[in-house]
Amino acid sequence: MIWKILRNSFFAILAILLFSNGKDEPDIIYWSGEHKLTWDSFEGIPRYDYPDISALTSSGIMHYKGCKDGKIIFKVNAYFEKKESWVKNVARTSHHLAHEQLHFDITELHARKLKKALKERNFRCDQETEFEQFVSYYLENWNNDQHAYDLLSRHSLDTLAQTDWFYRVAMELSLLKDME
Repeated sequence: MIWKILRNSFFAILAILLFSNGKDEPDIIYWSGEHKLTWDSFEGIPRYDYPDISALTSSGIMHYKGCKDGKIIFKVNAYFEKKESWVKNVARTSHHLAHEQLHFDITELHARKLKKALKERNFRCDQETEFEQFVSYYLENWNNDQHAYDLLSRHSLDTLAQTDWFYRVAMELSLLKDME
């Protein structure tokens, strides 16, 4: 359900992102190893109709493409939507913030995996459909990892599982450092 909301918002901000230079916009934070989320980053209105959710990170992987010299060129960025991300007062703890930061880190991890895979493939300009199918596969894996993280960590209640995820994601990010 949450990911349906995130997918719907993806297209709404895609036009803004197409013209971005990769620097933070007023309502967008692009992932950076030096910049961690704070509760001030969560500017959305909490959804009290979701009683089991105390905070929500709205992040995504934006990709866009063009054509140059007969080949598809691309740019991939992990982003965080401030106005779509929210927290209830009960969750304003460092523990919950770490959980939400890890959602954003998982998004960056999958953005790097997508960048790496795209750099290893050369799509011609007439292969736009194949390109989009290829990207969709990676976006689906990102979506599945986000769900698995929440399920296995029980939305941060299982601190051991959350710690395991933290180390796994940190290790994978370090292995893909050249894709940052």
